[in-house]
Amino acid sequence: MIKAAVVLLVLSLNGYGFAEPLAQVSLILPFSKNNPPHYFASDEGELKGGIEPDILWKIFTGMKVEMVYYQLNRASILFKSQQEYDCISPAPAQLRGKAGFYESKEIFSSYYNRAIVLASAKLPVTSLMSLQGKEIRAFPGASEYLGEEFAELVKNNKQHYRELSHLIFTIPMLFYKRFDVLIMDEQVFRYHASQLKYDFLKGENKVVFHHLLPVTHYTLMCKNKALIDMFDSRMKKLRESGELDTIIRNNINRQTH
Repeated sequence: MIKAAVVLLVLSLNGYGFAEPLAQVSLILPFSKNNPPHYFASDEGELKGGIEPDILWKIFTGMKVEMVYYQLNRASILFKSQQEYDCISPAPAQLRGKAGFYESKEIFSSYYNRAIVLASAKLPVTSLMSLQGKEIRAFPGASEYLGEEFAELVKNNKQHYRELSHLIFTIPMLFYKRFDVLIMDEQVFRYHASQLKYDFLKGENKVVFHHLLPVTHYTLMCKNKALIDMFDSRMKKLRESGELDTIIRNNINRQTH
């Protein structure tokens, strides 16, 4: 388990409508090691920042914020069965509408997943079904989160489909032509490809971002309604004030070296 705990000074929550501030919050998040710009982590797995952590630290200012990582399937089981975890994202579909579990109205994170191919490959990509028979690589959990059509493609393309978690190796494999199609958030790809010094906008390494998949929006789910009310109220303020855009922009432009 990769675990990161950040202790913040306890500040007053007056002005937000919460008379009795909670002391701490423990969250299960999908930050499998280093996944910029969404999550920046050390080699030891300690969170250093990122879009989602920066949002949570801002929203839960004045509280002890603990963020932990478990693999997708195990995360929902642990969240349901163990009291120590207060919140989780993505919100497990099987817990929606269940007593004692509250889902945010505000969106917590958004991923702009694309089908990324080398321009030089000249693949006739017109739809998800046009990827049938192609060697496809995707992020962990893609087959569960990218909709029914993509799930059907995976089902019918099992021999040519793999989910890989190590982005620093996966992206170069696309340029080395080890597979045909990479399914990945465009911001994540642009960040890592730039860090790896690939010029993916022109020349032999130019890629095409095919917009075949819907934007994936993830919410937050908590066992304490007060936490969800706090999240919704403050997330709305971050969005309307423009501060959310600043957090996103700062992390996209952030350098790790």
